[in-house]
Amino acid sequence: MAVKKFVPAKKGKKPKKHSVALFLLLAVAVCFVVTGCIVNYAHAAQNNAEAAALSQECEEVKVQNDELEHFLEDKNHDEYYEKIAREQYGYAKPGERVFYDSSFGK
Repeated sequence: MAVKKFVPAKKGKKPKKHSVALFLLLAVAVCFVVTGCIVNYAHAAQNNAEAAALSQECEEVKVQNDELEHFLEDKNHDEYYEKIAREQYGYAKPGERVFYDSSFGK
């Protein structure tokens, strides 16, 4: 008896369904990664702006602290009280005229 060899029949190439699904999955993954990068970049820019504002505020507070430390070290507090009275309350010395620029606020 002769042994027959099994030879599969040649057929046309079938489209690979798993390749399309893999491609779509990869495309979705890339979209998620790109979206995540964009969101992270936006958050980083916002955080940098906030850090700059906080740094500016910190510098202003340091200047105030230096001024207050100088006030505590100095025995002559009259100049400080005069400065506060002039700047915050609009006081003037007796006989002194204070002029206001009305066009400044326009």
